[in-house]
Amino acid sequence: MLKAQNLVKKFNDNEVLSGISFEIIKGQVLAVIGPSGSGKSTMLRCLNLLERLDGGCVEVEGEVMVRTDDNGNVIYAPEADLRRIRLRFGLVFQNFNLFPHLSVMQNITEAPIRVAGLKPEEAKELALGLLEKMGLSDKAEAYPYQLSGGQSQRVAIARALAMKPDILFFDEPTSALDPELTGEVLKVIRMLAQEHMTMVVVTHEMAFAKEVADRVIFMDKGLIVEEGSPEEIFNNPNNERTKAFLNVLKSY
Repeated sequence: MLKAQNLVKKFNDNEVLSGISFEIIKGQVLAVIGPSGSGKSTMLRCLNLLERLDGGCVEVEGEVMVRTDDNGNVIYAPEADLRRIRLRFGLVFQNFNLFPHLSVMQNITEAPIRVAGLKPEEAKELALGLLEKMGLSDKAEAYPYQLSGGQSQRVAIARALAMKPDILFFDEPTSALDPELTGEVLKVIRMLAQEHMTMVVVTHEMAFAKEVADRVIFMDKGLIVEEGSPEEIFNNPNNERTKAFLNVLKSY
């Protein structure tokens, strides 16, 4: 479904991504783990066109989103194509990013109406179904300030799902939550995995990644250090850096 090759991203002289390559298969859950500052979130932002790459190629089901020519020039698809490709992606941020002046219902229906062209009554019906799925049927008219962190993140997930994405990206979806609320959000992601939603989850929740992911990528210093099944990464890692990272986590 998505193929990334040799992704490079620099901020001034700091190379944050140093040749990242991986593939995502339809229906697969890919967990991305690694220490803070390893480039995980930057990778997601580049894939979602929130940042522009300095090198590499990204294809979505064979359609080129961005490529690098033989002279090292980074060439993006025309803007109209990029907008269409971007609509195939959903991104859930770690800090929710809900519109504070809009109700939960408005947060979910805004994009389907304005971007996807749904009629208001269709968008409302869709939103109500998603809120029921998230266990938030009673929060449709609430505002973000009236929600807990876990509820806010579930609304953010519903908002992303309302655009019916082919791939859902999560950028550390539980890092802003206390442990009690983390379970609410992880339960929703487990449910989506059981429904074979294609997902890329950047997470610090190792037990969750081991349980839900089909494949795991370990990143460090802008590189993919190791990639494999959860069994391989968590129970029998090959790379010494992966071993050291997981051993530190086990010591807490």
